[in-house]
Amino acid sequence: MKVLEVSGRAAGGMGTHVRLLCQLLDGSGATVTLAQPDTNTSTGCSSITEVPLEIANRPSAHDQRTIATLKDLASESEAVQAHGLRAGALAALALRKMAPPERPRLIVTLHNQISGSGLTRVIGNYLLNTICKNADVVLGVSPDLVEEAKLRGAKNVMLALIAAQEAPMTGKDRATIRHDLHIDTTICLVTVARLAPQKGLDLLLEAAREMQFRDYTWLIAGDGPLRGELEAAAQGLPIRFLGHYQEVGALLLAADVVVSTSIWEGQPVALQEALRAGCPLVATDVGGTSAVTGNAAILVEPKPAAIAAALDTLSQDAVLRATLHDAALKRAQELPTPQQMIAQIQGALQEGQNIPT
Repeated sequence: MKVLEVSGRAAGGMGTHVRLLCQLLDGSGATVTLAQPDTNTSTGCSSITEVPLEIANRPSAHDQRTIATLKDLASESEAVQAHGLRAGALAALALRKMAPPERPRLIVTLHNQISGSGLTRVIGNYLLNTICKNADVVLGVSPDLVEEAKLRGAKNVMLALIAAQEAPMTGKDRATIRHDLHIDTTICLVTVARLAPQKGLDLLLEAAREMQFRDYTWLIAGDGPLRGELEAAAQGLPIRFLGHYQEVGALLLAADVVVSTSIWEGQPVALQEALRAGCPLVATDVGGTSAVTGNAAILVEPKPAAIAAALDTLSQDAVLRATLHDAALKRAQELPTPQQMIAQIQGALQEGQNIPT
Protein backbone atom coordinates (compact mmCIF):
# COMPACT_ATOMS: atom_id res chain seq x y z
CA MET A 1 0.00 0.00 0.00
CA LYS A 2 1.27 3.48 -0.87
CA VAL A 3 0.73 5.77 2.11
CA LEU A 4 1.34 9.52 2.32
CA GLU A 5 1.95 10.76 5.87
CA VAL A 6 1.66 14.53 6.34
CA SER A 7 2.79 16.44 9.40
CA GLY A 8 2.89 20.08 10.38
CA ARG A 9 5.64 21.42 12.56
CA ALA A 10 6.05 18.76 15.20
CA ALA A 11 8.05 18.76 18.39
CA GLY A 12 7.79 16.54 21.43
CA GLY A 13 5.18 13.77 21.53
CA MET A 14 3.56 14.45 18.16
CA GLY A 15 6.89 14.28 16.33
CA THR A 16 7.81 11.08 18.15
CA HIS A 17 4.44 9.54 17.24
CA VAL A 18 4.73 10.43 13.55
CA ARG A 19 8.24 9.00 13.27
CA LEU A 20 7.29 5.76 15.05
CA LEU A 21 4.17 5.39 12.92
CA CYS A 22 6.12 5.84 9.68
CA GLN A 23 8.69 3.27 10.81
CA LEU A 24 5.95 0.77 11.71
CA LEU A 25 4.15 1.27 8.39
CA ASP A 26 7.43 0.83 6.55
CA GLY A 27 8.14 -2.33 8.54
CA SER A 28 4.70 -3.71 7.65
CA GLY A 29 5.49 -3.52 3.94
CA ALA A 30 3.81 -0.21 3.05
CA THR A 31 5.52 2.27 0.75
CA VAL A 32 5.69 5.39 2.89
CA THR A 33 6.20 9.02 1.90
CA LEU A 34 6.47 11.56 4.71
CA ALA A 35 5.80 15.20 3.82
CA GLN A 36 6.73 17.62 6.59
CA PRO A 37 8.62 20.85 7.27
CA ASP A 38 12.36 20.39 6.97
CA THR A 39 12.72 21.64 10.55
CA ASN A 40 11.13 18.41 11.80
CA THR A 41 13.30 15.46 12.80
CA SER A 42 13.83 12.83 10.11
CA THR A 43 12.63 9.24 10.58
CA GLY A 44 16.15 8.01 9.90
CA CYS A 45 14.80 5.27 7.57
CA SER A 46 16.38 5.18 4.12
CA SER A 47 13.37 3.26 2.74
CA ILE A 48 10.98 6.11 3.64
CA THR A 49 10.77 8.95 1.14
CA GLU A 50 10.84 12.29 2.95
CA VAL A 51 9.60 15.40 1.15
CA PRO A 52 10.12 18.90 2.57
CA LEU A 53 6.75 20.64 2.80
CA GLU A 54 6.06 24.07 4.23
CA ILE A 55 3.17 23.92 6.71
CA ALA A 56 3.20 27.05 8.82
CA ASN A 57 1.41 27.37 12.15
CA ARG A 58 -0.90 30.02 10.69
CA PRO A 59 -2.27 31.00 7.26
CA SER A 60 0.61 31.67 4.90
CA ALA A 61 1.34 32.72 1.34
CA HIS A 62 2.80 29.23 0.91
CA ASP A 63 -0.53 27.51 1.54
CA GLN A 64 -1.68 27.33 -2.10
CA ARG A 65 1.67 25.88 -3.14
CA THR A 66 1.46 23.40 -0.27
CA ILE A 67 -2.04 22.31 -1.33
CA ALA A 68 -0.81 21.81 -4.92
CA THR A 69 2.15 19.74 -3.72
CA LEU A 70 -0.12 17.63 -1.52
CA LYS A 71 -2.47 17.03 -4.44
CA ASP A 72 0.43 15.79 -6.57
CA LEU A 73 1.73 13.52 -3.81
CA ALA A 74 -1.77 12.24 -3.02
CA SER A 75 -2.40 11.32 -6.66
CA GLU A 76 0.37 8.73 -6.32
CA SER A 77 -0.94 7.38 -2.98
CA GLU A 78 -3.70 5.02 -1.95
CA ALA A 79 -4.23 6.67 1.43
CA VAL A 80 -3.25 9.89 3.18
CA GLN A 81 -2.88 10.40 6.90
CA ALA A 82 -2.37 13.95 8.17
CA HIS A 83 -1.41 14.99 11.70
CA GLY A 84 -2.68 18.19 13.32
CA LEU A 85 -5.19 20.89 12.42
CA ARG A 86 -3.19 22.71 9.77
CA ALA A 87 -1.85 19.61 8.04
CA GLY A 88 -5.26 17.94 8.22
CA ALA A 89 -7.13 20.89 6.71
CA LEU A 90 -4.57 21.45 3.94
CA ALA A 91 -4.71 17.76 3.04
CA ALA A 92 -8.53 17.90 3.00
CA LEU A 93 -8.45 20.91 0.68
CA ALA A 94 -5.94 19.17 -1.60
CA LEU A 95 -8.16 16.10 -1.91
CA ARG A 96 -11.51 17.90 -2.07
CA LYS A 97 -11.67 18.18 -5.86
CA MET A 98 -10.39 14.65 -6.46
CA ALA A 99 -13.10 12.09 -7.19
CA PRO A 100 -13.03 8.33 -6.57
CA PRO A 101 -11.24 6.19 -7.58
CA GLU A 102 -8.46 8.78 -7.96
CA ARG A 103 -9.14 10.30 -4.54
CA PRO A 104 -7.21 8.46 -1.82
CA ARG A 105 -8.71 7.75 1.57
CA LEU A 106 -8.05 10.54 4.12
CA ILE A 107 -7.37 9.96 7.81
CA VAL A 108 -6.66 12.90 10.10
CA THR A 109 -5.23 12.58 13.59
CA LEU A 110 -6.04 15.52 15.87
CA HIS A 111 -3.20 16.10 18.34
CA ASN A 112 -4.20 19.35 20.05
CA GLN A 113 -7.11 21.50 21.13
CA ILE A 114 -7.95 24.73 19.33
CA SER A 115 -6.03 27.37 21.27
CA GLY A 116 -5.96 31.15 21.36
CA SER A 117 -8.80 33.62 21.02
CA GLY A 118 -10.31 36.01 18.49
CA LEU A 119 -9.19 35.46 14.90
CA THR A 120 -6.92 32.56 15.91
CA ARG A 121 -9.90 30.65 17.30
CA VAL A 122 -12.05 31.49 14.24
CA ILE A 123 -9.35 30.06 11.97
CA GLY A 124 -8.98 26.99 14.20
CA ASN A 125 -12.72 26.33 14.00
CA TYR A 126 -12.63 26.65 10.20
CA LEU A 127 -9.75 24.15 10.00
CA LEU A 128 -11.52 21.66 12.26
CA ASN A 129 -14.80 21.97 10.35
CA THR A 130 -12.93 21.39 7.08
CA ILE A 131 -11.38 18.23 8.48
CA CYS A 132 -14.61 16.87 9.91
CA LYS A 133 -16.46 17.48 6.65
CA ASN A 134 -13.88 15.82 4.39
CA ALA A 135 -11.95 13.16 6.30
CA ASP A 136 -12.95 9.51 6.00
CA VAL A 137 -11.70 8.83 9.54
CA VAL A 138 -10.84 11.27 12.34
CA LEU A 139 -8.69 10.04 15.21
CA GLY A 140 -8.42 12.14 18.38
CA VAL A 141 -5.58 11.65 20.84
CA SER A 142 -7.85 12.47 23.80
CA PRO A 143 -11.52 11.84 24.61
CA ASP A 144 -12.37 15.56 24.46
CA LEU A 145 -11.02 15.82 20.90
CA VAL A 146 -13.09 12.77 19.90
CA GLU A 147 -16.26 14.34 21.30
CA GLU A 148 -15.56 17.67 19.62
CA ALA A 149 -15.08 15.99 16.22
CA LYS A 150 -18.37 14.13 16.67
CA LEU A 151 -20.16 17.40 17.42
CA ARG A 152 -18.71 18.86 14.21
CA GLY A 153 -20.25 16.04 12.16
CA ALA A 154 -17.22 13.84 11.43
CA LYS A 155 -18.59 10.58 10.05
CA ASN A 156 -16.13 8.12 11.59
CA VAL A 157 -14.40 9.19 14.80
CA MET A 158 -12.49 7.25 17.45
CA LEU A 159 -9.81 7.57 20.08
CA ALA A 160 -6.35 7.17 18.59
CA LEU A 161 -4.14 4.47 20.01
CA ILE A 162 -0.89 6.24 20.89
CA ALA A 163 1.99 3.95 21.77
CA ALA A 164 5.30 4.86 23.29
CA GLN A 165 8.36 2.69 23.19
CA GLU A 166 10.08 2.02 26.48
CA ALA A 167 12.77 4.61 27.18
CA PRO A 168 16.22 3.02 26.62
CA MET A 169 17.66 2.06 29.98
CA THR A 170 21.18 2.77 31.12
CA GLY A 171 23.73 0.27 32.38
CA LYS A 172 24.32 2.44 35.45
CA ASP A 173 22.60 1.87 38.77
CA ARG A 174 20.39 4.41 40.52
CA ALA A 175 23.05 5.53 43.01
CA THR A 176 25.58 6.21 40.24
CA ILE A 177 23.06 8.15 38.15
CA ARG A 178 22.07 10.32 41.12
CA HIS A 179 25.75 10.94 41.89
CA ASP A 180 26.41 11.95 38.27
CA LEU A 181 23.40 14.29 38.38
CA HIS A 182 24.65 15.82 41.66
CA ILE A 183 21.49 14.90 43.56
CA ASP A 184 22.22 15.29 47.26
CA THR A 185 18.64 15.58 48.49
CA THR A 186 16.26 12.91 49.80
CA ILE A 187 13.78 13.29 46.94
CA CYS A 188 14.35 13.76 43.22
CA LEU A 189 11.39 15.13 41.25
CA VAL A 190 11.56 14.83 37.45
CA THR A 191 9.57 16.55 34.71
CA VAL A 192 10.14 15.68 31.05
CA ALA A 193 8.47 18.29 28.83
CA ARG A 194 8.92 20.70 26.00
CA LEU A 195 9.34 24.17 27.52
CA ALA A 196 6.21 25.60 25.92
CA PRO A 197 2.99 27.15 27.30
CA GLN A 198 0.89 23.94 27.04
CA LYS A 199 3.12 22.22 29.59
CA GLY A 200 2.05 24.53 32.44
CA LEU A 201 5.56 25.18 33.70
CA ASP A 202 4.44 28.42 35.34
CA LEU A 203 2.25 26.17 37.51
CA LEU A 204 5.30 24.04 38.23
CA LEU A 205 7.33 27.01 39.47
CA GLU A 206 4.49 28.27 41.64
CA ALA A 207 3.93 24.79 43.08
CA ALA A 208 7.65 24.62 43.95
CA ARG A 209 7.29 27.90 45.86
CA GLU A 210 4.26 26.58 47.77
CA MET A 211 5.72 23.21 48.78
CA GLN A 212 6.38 22.75 52.49
CA PHE A 213 8.72 19.78 51.96
CA ARG A 214 12.09 21.22 50.96
CA ASP A 215 14.54 18.32 50.81
CA TYR A 216 14.20 17.81 47.07
CA THR A 217 15.84 18.48 43.74
CA TRP A 218 13.55 19.07 40.75
CA LEU A 219 15.07 18.21 37.38
CA ILE A 220 13.39 19.47 34.21
CA ALA A 221 14.46 17.75 31.00
CA GLY A 222 13.52 19.39 27.72
CA ASP A 223 14.01 22.55 25.74
CA GLY A 224 11.79 25.09 24.09
CA PRO A 225 10.94 28.77 23.64
CA LEU A 226 10.28 29.45 27.33
CA ARG A 227 13.60 28.19 28.66
CA GLY A 228 15.25 31.57 29.32
CA GLU A 229 12.12 32.98 30.94
CA LEU A 230 11.65 29.91 33.13
CA GLU A 231 15.27 29.75 34.25
CA ALA A 232 15.11 33.38 35.32
CA ALA A 233 11.85 32.81 37.22
CA ALA A 234 13.26 29.70 38.95
CA GLN A 235 16.11 31.54 40.66
CA GLY A 236 16.31 30.54 44.33
CA LEU A 237 14.29 27.32 43.84
CA PRO A 238 15.84 23.81 43.96
CA ILE A 239 15.13 23.39 40.24
CA ARG A 240 17.64 22.54 37.52
CA PHE A 241 17.01 22.75 33.77
CA LEU A 242 18.84 19.98 31.91
CA GLY A 243 17.89 21.02 28.37
CA HIS A 244 17.41 18.33 25.75
CA TYR A 245 18.33 15.14 27.60
CA GLN A 246 19.13 11.98 25.68
CA GLU A 247 19.18 9.45 28.54
CA VAL A 248 15.55 9.69 29.64
CA GLY A 249 15.67 6.11 30.92
CA ALA A 250 18.48 7.03 33.32
CA LEU A 251 16.58 10.10 34.47
CA LEU A 252 13.49 8.02 35.24
CA LEU A 253 15.60 5.55 37.21
CA ALA A 254 16.92 8.43 39.32
CA ALA A 255 13.42 9.85 39.95
CA ASP A 256 11.44 9.39 43.15
CA VAL A 257 8.42 11.11 41.59
CA VAL A 258 7.66 12.13 38.00
CA VAL A 259 5.53 15.26 37.67
CA SER A 260 3.38 16.61 34.82
CA THR A 261 1.89 20.09 35.21
CA SER A 262 0.38 20.45 31.73
CA ILE A 263 -2.74 22.52 31.14
CA TRP A 264 -3.73 20.08 28.36
CA GLU A 265 -2.40 16.77 27.07
CA GLY A 266 -3.33 14.12 24.55
CA GLN A 267 -1.82 10.77 25.49
CA PRO A 268 1.56 11.98 26.71
CA VAL A 269 4.48 9.82 25.68
CA ALA A 270 6.53 11.04 28.66
CA LEU A 271 3.95 9.64 31.09
CA GLN A 272 3.81 6.34 29.24
CA GLU A 273 7.59 6.07 29.57
CA ALA A 274 7.35 6.91 33.28
CA LEU A 275 4.73 4.21 33.85
CA ARG A 276 6.87 1.62 32.09
CA ALA A 277 9.76 2.63 34.36
CA GLY A 278 7.54 2.19 37.44
CA CYS A 279 7.74 5.83 38.48
CA PRO A 280 5.28 7.26 41.02
CA LEU A 281 3.33 10.00 39.21
CA VAL A 282 1.70 13.31 40.06
CA ALA A 283 -0.10 14.78 37.05
CA THR A 284 -2.69 17.42 36.27
CA ASP A 285 -6.00 15.84 35.31
CA VAL A 286 -6.35 17.41 31.85
CA GLY A 287 -7.17 16.16 28.35
CA GLY A 288 -6.26 12.52 27.89
CA THR A 289 -3.89 12.22 30.87
CA SER A 290 -6.23 10.01 32.92
CA ALA A 291 -6.75 7.79 29.85
CA VAL A 292 -3.01 7.07 30.05
CA THR A 293 -2.47 6.81 33.80
CA GLY A 294 -5.71 5.17 34.91
CA ASN A 295 -5.47 4.83 38.70
CA ALA A 296 -1.66 4.64 38.68
CA ALA A 297 -1.12 8.33 39.50
CA ILE A 298 -2.16 11.09 41.82
CA LEU A 299 -4.26 13.28 39.52
CA VAL A 300 -4.85 16.88 40.57
CA GLU A 301 -6.42 20.07 39.29
CA PRO A 302 -4.07 22.27 37.25
CA LYS A 303 -3.53 24.59 40.21
CA PRO A 304 -0.24 25.22 42.06
CA ALA A 305 -1.72 24.52 45.51
CA ALA A 306 -3.09 21.14 44.41
CA ILE A 307 0.21 20.14 42.78
CA ALA A 308 2.21 21.27 45.83
CA ALA A 309 -0.06 19.40 48.27
CA ALA A 310 0.25 16.15 46.30
CA LEU A 311 4.03 16.46 46.13
CA ASP A 312 4.31 17.27 49.83
CA THR A 313 2.33 14.13 50.64
CA LEU A 314 4.15 11.82 48.25
CA SER A 315 7.62 13.12 49.11
CA GLN A 316 7.08 12.18 52.75
CA ASP A 317 5.33 8.84 52.23
CA ALA A 318 7.64 6.04 51.06
CA VAL A 319 4.84 3.46 51.36
CA LEU A 320 2.60 5.45 49.01
CA ARG A 321 5.49 5.82 46.56
CA ALA A 322 5.99 2.04 46.62
CA THR A 323 2.26 1.50 46.02
CA LEU A 324 2.30 3.85 43.04
CA HIS A 325 5.45 2.13 41.71
CA ASP A 326 3.59 -1.19 41.62
CA ALA A 327 0.48 0.44 40.13
CA ALA A 328 2.59 2.08 37.39
CA LEU A 329 4.13 -1.21 36.31
CA LYS A 330 0.69 -2.85 36.24
CA ARG A 331 -0.81 0.03 34.24
CA ALA A 332 2.09 -0.10 31.78
CA GLN A 333 0.98 -3.59 30.77
CA GLU A 334 -2.39 -2.14 29.72
CA LEU A 335 -1.06 0.68 27.53
CA PRO A 336 -1.38 0.50 23.74
CA THR A 337 1.49 -1.33 22.09
CA PRO A 338 3.10 -0.31 18.79
CA GLN A 339 1.49 -3.43 17.25
CA GLN A 340 -1.98 -2.30 18.37
CA MET A 341 -1.32 1.22 17.11
CA ILE A 342 -0.28 0.06 13.65
CA ALA A 343 -3.25 -2.33 13.48
CA GLN A 344 -5.61 0.59 14.10
CA ILE A 345 -3.94 2.73 11.43
CA GLN A 346 -3.93 -0.09 8.89
CA GLY A 347 -7.66 -0.59 9.50
CA ALA A 348 -8.31 3.14 9.05
CA LEU A 349 -6.24 3.36 5.86
CA GLN A 350 -8.16 0.58 4.11
CA GLU A 351 -11.80 1.12 3.23
CA GLY A 352 -14.19 -1.48 4.57
CA GLN A 353 -11.76 -2.75 7.22
CA ASN A 354 -12.60 -3.00 10.92
CA ILE A 355 -10.69 -0.37 12.86
CA PRO A 356 -9.37 -1.63 16.23
CA THR A 357 -10.15 0.65 19.17
